[in-house]
Amino acid sequence: MATRSDFTPEQWATLRNAPQLVALATAAAGNSGLFGSVSEGMAMASSMAETLRGDHALLRELFARDDLRAAQDEIKAMIRGVADKSALNATLQEAAASAIRNALAALAGKGGQGDADAYRRLLGSIADKVANASSEGSFLGFGGERVSEGERQFLERLKGLLA
Repeated sequence: MATRSDFTPEQWATLRNAPQLVALATAAAGNSGLFGSVSEGMAMASSMAETLRGDHALLRELFARDDLRAAQDEIKAMIRGVADKSALNATLQEAAASAIRNALAALAGKGGQGDADAYRRLLGSIADKVANASSEGSFLGFGGERVSEGERQFLERLKGLLA
């Protein structure tokens, strides 16, 4: 099983950033509103807590406090100045796709198959939880659809990247 020390700083940053990029790209693909966004944030937090309680050391390392903060700072810097929602959505989806490809390549080179499989499951689980966290197009949680068309499209793209 690989550990942080097996990766270059750039590879580690990619591995560390991808889960948050996946969560943000999934959320941005929908139209959740304030309450939905809170639910989606809680879904990501739930995924992190579950991973931290898990038995996969490499995945636990991804969510260390300093790494979470560093990932958030890098992502904020990346999206700073993005003017509108569709541009933000495109930026996050492209950044997530690139991070996934690079992270899986790094894991293939330095991690075992078990590491890559666990990482794929983590990313898929995060996206699924965020997409299903709230109803899209609802009013105060009533009506709407569980997963929006934009989220479905991103989940399909993600599925292809993780295959």
